[in-house]
Amino acid sequence: MCSSDAANLPKRGEEDGRSFSEDPSSSADSDATQLGVVKAEAARRVVGWQLYVAWLGIALVSYVYGLDNNTTYAYLTAAATFFSDYNLYPAMSVVQQVLIGVMKLPVAKLSDVFGRAEAYTLSIAFYVLGFIVIASSQSTAAVFGGVVLQAIGNTGTQIMQQIVIADWVPADWRGFAIGIVSWPYIVNFAIAPLITGQLASFSEPTSQKWRWGAGMFCILLPIVSSPIILTLALSQRTAKRSGLLSRTRASPGAVTLFKEVDVIGLFLIVTGWLLILLPLQLYSRAPQGWSTSYIIAMLVIGGCCLIATAVWEAFFSPRPIIRRTYIFNKNVLLPTLIGFFDFLSFYASWLNAYSWAQITFDFTVKEATYFSNAQSLCLTVFGIVTGIVAIVTKRYKWQMVTGACIRVLGIGLMICYRTQGSSTAQVVVPQILQGLGGGILGVQLQVAAQVNVPHQDVAMVTAFVLLLTEIGGAVGSAVVGAVQNHVLPTKIALYLPQLSIADKTSIVAAPLAAILNYPLGSPVRDGIIHAWSDFMHVCLIIAIVTGAVPIILTVMLSDNKLTRDQNVIGDKARFGHDSEGTHVDESNADSKV
Repeated sequence: MCSSDAANLPKRGEEDGRSFSEDPSSSADSDATQLGVVKAEAARRVVGWQLYVAWLGIALVSYVYGLDNNTTYAYLTAAATFFSDYNLYPAMSVVQQVLIGVMKLPVAKLSDVFGRAEAYTLSIAFYVLGFIVIASSQSTAAVFGGVVLQAIGNTGTQIMQQIVIADWVPADWRGFAIGIVSWPYIVNFAIAPLITGQLASFSEPTSQKWRWGAGMFCILLPIVSSPIILTLALSQRTAKRSGLLSRTRASPGAVTLFKEVDVIGLFLIVTGWLLILLPLQLYSRAPQGWSTSYIIAMLVIGGCCLIATAVWEAFFSPRPIIRRTYIFNKNVLLPTLIGFFDFLSFYASWLNAYSWAQITFDFTVKEATYFSNAQSLCLTVFGIVTGIVAIVTKRYKWQMVTGACIRVLGIGLMICYRTQGSSTAQVVVPQILQGLGGGILGVQLQVAAQVNVPHQDVAMVTAFVLLLTEIGGAVGSAVVGAVQNHVLPTKIALYLPQLSIADKTSIVAAPLAAILNYPLGSPVRDGIIHAWSDFMHVCLIIAIVTGAVPIILTVMLSDNKLTRDQNVIGDKARFGHDSEGTHVDESNADSKV
């Protein structure tokens, strides 16, 4: 439909008997469609030439988002090294991963309650603010604060991209759309190392160029997000003018919003996971290790919060994080568990690969970035191929089984070759295999869950799947941090007994700066390499054990046929009647689940 046709659109109650209201405040109907979903459905019916602008905006945001994911870890590594706190890098990653996982839910909730454009704008605001704090930080604590804000913006942008795609793309093409949105990783595979090579170099330990790396996103993000945000806002406005949305809008009150976003449930789950995972990073710095009172208190309170989360969501939440009917739906639960274990395995094998490559092979920052991003490149390429295969076959299950098997094969080769004496090809090929398997799993993971729920629930189910996936990554990061804090100092002491305590401490605290003093082939460098190889070996054993679980889970998935409809399970199955013939009036625009 062209935008010029908007004036000829049927008014409220005409066409298929369906109309939309923006009043979210007045219904108790537990099955009513929320305001943000209503606005998305109405906007989709009037979007014309703006659709091309929207896809341009999605492409631009995807590029900058991909550049962030391909470079920011290097800036954070440089910042931790600059402040002589490299041991806290895994802790940063844990906080980042937990927030990236959990904060998808409130953003998805806000997009359902208020609208897609509003949630998108809020995400970009957090994104920019986080990078401002990182770029201007004067301590590791300030970097931590910036990472918190950046993680909220990063995850909000990611989930909004996926929600908009789910709004606009039919089921059989959705895997391809999800894959193609990752195209910037192909470009950034070549560009990102050139940038990090200049801005995150360790040739000058006192260099602060990494601040420019964070700072550039403060400029790029508002610019590239403008097309998609304006398109979403204008299409909603056109739908309102065309009579598809009521012109009157009652903003939800504070109590209604509090319930809609499930603030209590989100607070409990964020607090619980952080208090469980952070002690894995902090115990080595605690006076009595695991016996330290605050470490014990964090674990106990964290466990209680997770139990309280389950009780609250099961019995008390007016708008639970995910509809209770989906908790035991295997077509939602299994993709969620697959994502959890896949990301746990991935982060156990990947998190320190960037530093290991520089230490063991004396790679430059640029070369180490190429090595680390090889998986992202393959994830993107094979994700797109997977989407094309799904268009032809209309199936997703056996692709996922194949992807999980290839993932484990890649980790097995890493165990063999991620050590001193291996050739460059021997350490790169497993990265490629990991990317191949991950590309298949990553794309079809979301499709498997999305197509088995009605449109009203797509945003929250997508957020729920990605939540547990990112929590898996956080657990992987926490485990790596715990292994690093325990194994690495022990191995450094074992292989380098001749060094002073101060030298050993500096090698553990800032390894990428320390190796500048010990050239490749020197006894001390050989000792560092042996210690790091032993450390990586332990991480890879954890990765292959947890990576085997998705193989079993993918076999248990249903193999539903993908269709041209938005979802395999439509609103008819959800509500007991065909939603296209439903009148959605002002009293049903928003209510409890």
